[in-house]
Amino acid sequence: MVLNPNDTVLEAARAIEANRIGAVAVQKDRRLVGIATDRDLTVRALGRGLDPSSTTISEVMTPSPLTLSPRDSVDDAIRLMKERNIRRIPLVEDGRIVGMVTLDDLILEEAAPLEELAAVVEAQIGEGGPADSDRLPSRRRSMVRAEATLQRLVKQVQEEADLDDADQARAALDAVLSGLVRRLTAGEALDFIAQLPSLLQPRLRALPPGPDKTVTRGSIEADLVARLGIDESRAARVFVAVATTVLGSVSPGEAEQVISQLPEDLQKALAA
Repeated sequence: MVLNPNDTVLEAARAIEANRIGAVAVQKDRRLVGIATDRDLTVRALGRGLDPSSTTISEVMTPSPLTLSPRDSVDDAIRLMKERNIRRIPLVEDGRIVGMVTLDDLILEEAAPLEELAAVVEAQIGEGGPADSDRLPSRRRSMVRAEATLQRLVKQVQEEADLDDADQARAALDAVLSGLVRRLTAGEALDFIAQLPSLLQPRLRALPPGPDKTVTRGSIEADLVARLGIDESRAARVFVAVATTVLGSVSPGEAEQVISQLPEDLQKALAA
């Protein structure tokens, strides 16, 4: 997604939301002059009390960002991400942006050995420790495997629910999982969460203990409508696809236990 320097922060935020992306490129006279991420909009604009409807992207973007050519290698991208602590690199040819390589893309496609991707992930999340630590290689591998496990589930949700991209899939996954976990008893919720990807677990464990009887199929689908900007009929299909995918990722016994605690409307939806 490409905008110009005079577009506002509000327009950039709407473009990021509408296209389910994490950043927009900024071009002037057909040449890349900056990049504005969702974090830039939050920290540099809202965090400073600037009016998003009158503040231009040029005031909050990262000017003259680091770039690569489409002919550069994956190794070049990984090295740059690690050295400069960045997650996205515009691909530029003859001064014009022709694409964007992201850390999520590299992990999802398993484009490099675990050790190399782990070093980037570690830098991004602030993990540390001495470079010669005996535990460092295994910790790196664990972090990348955790991210890769989550990415696989997100990709499966995206495909099964026919969603536009990974960001939509993550939002749908969060809406459905939050609803299911809140509807379970506290003990069953913990058993269910324990079988989900580890990167999802902290947020789900932080939810209020259930069972929350206000959670229904209708409330979960309404959340999907609000988060994804879809109509009610599609939200119903997305709910079934996401819930079925999630329950298929845990053990059959655990899936049965979860379903047994759901109200009748949810049980019928998942049995259809």
